[in-house]
Amino acid sequence: MEETNEAEEFCPQVKTERSRRIQALVVALVALALLAVAFVLKPSQDGVGTHRQLGLPKCGWILAADLPCPTCGMTTAWSHTVRGELPTAFTTQPMGMILAFVAIVIAIGGFISAITGYSFAPLFYRFPPSKIFILSILLAGMAWGYKILLHKGIL
Repeated sequence: MEETNEAEEFCPQVKTERSRRIQALVVALVALALLAVAFVLKPSQDGVGTHRQLGLPKCGWILAADLPCPTCGMTTAWSHTVRGELPTAFTTQPMGMILAFVAIVIAIGGFISAITGYSFAPLFYRFPPSKIFILSILLAGMAWGYKILLHKGIL
């Protein structure tokens, strides 16, 4: 009869090198696909509405309350960012431009990990996730406030 150690039964399996590389490749391809879609879309001159080219409806917030939703202009900002139109992307939706850059970094990092096997995991522990979350929420809120002021013609 074979004896098993209880600690071994509950230890999570360590990912193999091959599975880590495949996972990195999948993440890179998903990020690249999102960026490719943004490149194919023609950015709306109004700063909102580019998503309509994907068959999505008009923003319900604008229709119901004449206020942009927190994500209004994101698709347009991504579309400008992938074209290198950074000032326009930023003035369209600052958080959209930031997220497009995050997707670019994720795609590049994913391909580097898939090709070389390098792990970026230690970078994820440099800053506490709670601080990154709070900073992201603050930036998104400021970008939304900016978009509201822009929509109302104050800026």
